[in-house]
Amino acid sequence: MVRRNDGAPGIDKTTLVEVEEYGVDRLLDELVNDLRDGRYRPLPARRVFIPKPGRPGERRPLSIPSVRDRIVQAAVKIVLEPVFEADMLACSYGFRPRRAAHDGLQVLIDESWRGRRWVVETDIANCFGAIPIEKLMHAVEERVCDQSVLKLLRVVLRAGVMEGGTVRRSVTGAPQGGPLSPLLCNIYLHRLDRAWDVREHGVLVRFADDADPGG
Repeated sequence: MVRRNDGAPGIDKTTLVEVEEYGVDRLLDELVNDLRDGRYRPLPARRVFIPKPGRPGERRPLSIPSVRDRIVQAAVKIVLEPVFEADMLACSYGFRPRRAAHDGLQVLIDESWRGRRWVVETDIANCFGAIPIEKLMHAVEERVCDQSVLKLLRVVLRAGVMEGGTVRRSVTGAPQGGPLSPLLCNIYLHRLDRAWDVREHGVLVRFADDADPGG
């Protein structure tokens, strides 16, 4: 999965090509042993800023984990995603299997034909960086009780980011850029989906931290 998604190196500057040269099986064996023995510690992600599409002059932060840490995050996602997919609601379309933005757009079109006449587009400012880690862990613990998985997830969330040569570790954030962050965002915002009242607020269409209530 990590090889298919390609991506830039993290703070250790190790590329996918160098991993291939080192030996994929060799690296995976080392990771398995570290995870089983509880020795695994991720590196801080490399923080970069990229332009926001359609917003000239604005940039958004992107956190790039090392290849080694992306492999672990991808593995955690493979384990956790089916568990939470079983409970996700139909109004959520972002970063979910067999769902896309066009599916959410179709809901807006269908609702307009049913007589709804307005759409309110909202965006949670710095959503990935502002998610409280402890509240996110509480949301995870609603469906996951395996202590080894919970401990690993805490280690991943507290790895921090390196920006300008300085490592910062915050009590908030599921840094955007790793394989796991979109799923964690959906797990946290699933609480919004559950609390939403269609009769009071209109129909909710959510794509990660972007929401379009219509009425």
